[in-house]
Amino acid sequence: MARNKISDLRDHLFASLERIDDDSLTPEQIKAEVDKAKAVAQIGSVIINSAKVEIDFIKATGRIDSASEIFKSVDQKKLA
Repeated sequence: MARNKISDLRDHLFASLERIDDDSLTPEQIKAEVDKAKAVAQIGSVIINSAKVEIDFIKATGRIDSASEIFKSVDQKKLA
């Protein structure tokens, strides 16, 4: 099971921004960093969208039937 959290995704996104802004990079290195940043952003969008689906499920059913780390600390009793 993955150990990454949404906060880790934010860290990766900001790290990508910082690498792109590095003035010491050559144009080729900048292009490579931009390509990597696009990939991270696309994957991040999928992760965020999957979390939104889980939240929509909870709103629609009032139940947490998810093994997602996002909802690990949510008390099922408080949702009822």
